[in-house]
Amino acid sequence: GWNAVADATIQDKDPDNDLTPEGAKRLWEWQHRRQGDISKPDYMADLSFGGPIPFVSDKLGDLRFYLSHYREREMFIFPLSRDSYDNNSTQLKLTTNLNDKMKLTLTGLYGENYSVSPYTWKTTPTGRVLRTNYEVADLINSSSGNAILYVPGYYSPANIYRNMFGFKFTHMLNPKALYEVRLQHNINRYKTFQLASRDTSKIFEPVPDYLVDEAPYGYWGYGVTGIDGMILGGWMNLGRDKSVISTTKLNFDFTSQANNVNQIKAGFEVVYNDYNIKSTTVNPSMTTWNRSQVYQRFPYRIGAYLQDKMEFQGFIANLGIRLDYSNSNGIRYMLDPYSKYYQASVGNLIETDSPSEKAKPVLYLSPRLGVSHPITDNSKLYFNYGHFCQEPASSYRFRIQRESNGLVTSIGNPNLIFEKTIAYELGYSQNLFNKYLLNIAAYYKDVTDQPGWIYYENINASVQYSKSTNNNYEDIRGFEITLTKRIGDWVSGFVNYTYEVRTFGYFDLRRYYEDPNKQRDYLRSNPYQERPHPRPYARANLNFHTPNDFGPVWLGHNFLGDWNLNVLAYWKTGSYETYNPHSIPGLVDNIQWKDRSNFDLRLSKFISISRYNLQFYVDMSNVFNLKHLSYAGFSDYYDYVDYLESLHFSWEEGSEHGNDRVGEYRKPGVAYESYDPDDPEKTDGDLKRILDTKAYIDMPNLTYFTFLNPMDIKFGLKISF
Repeated sequence: GWNAVADATIQDKDPDNDLTPEGAKRLWEWQHRRQGDISKPDYMADLSFGGPIPFVSDKLGDLRFYLSHYREREMFIFPLSRDSYDNNSTQLKLTTNLNDKMKLTLTGLYGENYSVSPYTWKTTPTGRVLRTNYEVADLINSSSGNAILYVPGYYSPANIYRNMFGFKFTHMLNPKALYEVRLQHNINRYKTFQLASRDTSKIFEPVPDYLVDEAPYGYWGYGVTGIDGMILGGWMNLGRDKSVISTTKLNFDFTSQANNVNQIKAGFEVVYNDYNIKSTTVNPSMTTWNRSQVYQRFPYRIGAYLQDKMEFQGFIANLGIRLDYSNSNGIRYMLDPYSKYYQASVGNLIETDSPSEKAKPVLYLSPRLGVSHPITDNSKLYFNYGHFCQEPASSYRFRIQRESNGLVTSIGNPNLIFEKTIAYELGYSQNLFNKYLLNIAAYYKDVTDQPGWIYYENINASVQYSKSTNNNYEDIRGFEITLTKRIGDWVSGFVNYTYEVRTFGYFDLRRYYEDPNKQRDYLRSNPYQERPHPRPYARANLNFHTPNDFGPVWLGHNFLGDWNLNVLAYWKTGSYETYNPHSIPGLVDNIQWKDRSNFDLRLSKFISISRYNLQFYVDMSNVFNLKHLSYAGFSDYYDYVDYLESLHFSWEEGSEHGNDRVGEYRKPGVAYESYDPDDPEKTDGDLKRILDTKAYIDMPNLTYFTFLNPMDIKFGLKISF
């Protein structure tokens, strides 16, 4: 206890830190003085205002404006270098009719995000910022101890500044043809930065005659620990990011109703990017914590399409084709997998000394077909087929991350090709009683050339890096049934059931070792096993509403009319995992999580007073306060294994046999008790109570993060005039 802590301060060689047990306790309280209470509310405000511009509107083609502002705050489950995720944006649109056939719209937007950058041990800031309860809670683990909770600067604060401006020009050539031109330029500026430095003046006196500085507040880049060993400096606030990413996009779309049968659409798109990446981790005392991603690339892509929509006596066919061209506009370094240029002290010379060539552009042609054929006056068959492609994320193509000594830890591949999807859908639609639409469809998606990372290591481990390649795949197949009621005085909405099977995996290997012994060990301990499992799910979106004129009129209003209750319901069967503590060959996907369900609702009421329309609403998420076990509650992997070992799975034998799934939890207020039928002190009643209350479950150590989805209630008011 505190006696032992005090004795340690007396027995060391520093006479200035001697403390009594009471003094040690007070110093601990000082170093853990940060409060984690959530004292501010979440909020969302959305304001908009528009109309003609006074004095000049008539002279400038009915010039009108629309100004909107959006602002929201979501408090973190516990404070970090910031205590919330904040987002705000302001947008202005100006629209004018140049003549009776031409319209021009100018748009400008400015937005800001304020949050925290969740960089990890081996990764510099990526531009992602924290927002959800799970993202924040999942930061806590056994290695970081309680420093994340009590040291405000453990993770770096991050800002994102967004600018967008552009125009849209529409020209009606004649009653049957028009074209539209859009130009848009986006700039995102990232700022992940160091907190204000710590004032190291020892002016605080938590213990009489014992002076300390303001720790754990403020940035301090040198290793310091608290009286209990908590990190107070050094490993903190490492992330820095000054990246600027801009995108310019030009679109042209042409539409013509050529005749009574054919509607022709055609167009093109040009996208030009500027990735100016300056992302680092910085520490003045430990160079092994310093790493960087610094590069600038200017990729571009071009797309063009042609489509013919044909309609004849209820038969509809969409025939189209799209051409996509992508040029990473970069350099491919022509290096052997275990080249010296990946090593420390040499890695910084890749750009200047290694052999290289221009990256190759990619071209892909995507045919598309959609057919809808009536069978009767109330039913139809339809079929959709199409090829789709997507560029790999920029990190897969251009990333190059190095340690401070030059060691390359990851490098992108500018020659990556498109991720491709071939999709098929066959469906049947039936009108029921002129009120409901029943839709039954089967679908299949074949996804290939997904990007992934492959790890390489040479014989003496002086080369250790990951490189991207198109080595992943996925296919998705299933069928769905949907019943929809679009219009109704009292009820509308839809109900959907989907039966789906996903298969995913990779080609070749994910790790390559120059050392044949390591390669054999990897192949033996990581055999590729993939077993698809069906994971059906169901969704419902139901609206219950009263007609405007429902009920008696009082004070000029139908207070029972215009009520709306929207219910969102969701269910999905649990995912599968492998629990194989004894390394049994071929054992995969032998445990399953509990099914997940959720219910949200929104209750709203409209009231009109003179020229003002008011909407009062209440949003409730997780209406029934259903509990779903969260990974964030486990302090580390071993805590998770302890939890799994305590469950009674269907494949276990003897007293361990049961029907538990991952996600089961001990009932609130129930203390842990082991289930042992051979214990002479436990009666049959005791054993039944332990099973019924699940007292045998070893719950996650971080109990306060075990469930992160409590019922949430929000109230709001919308005013329109």
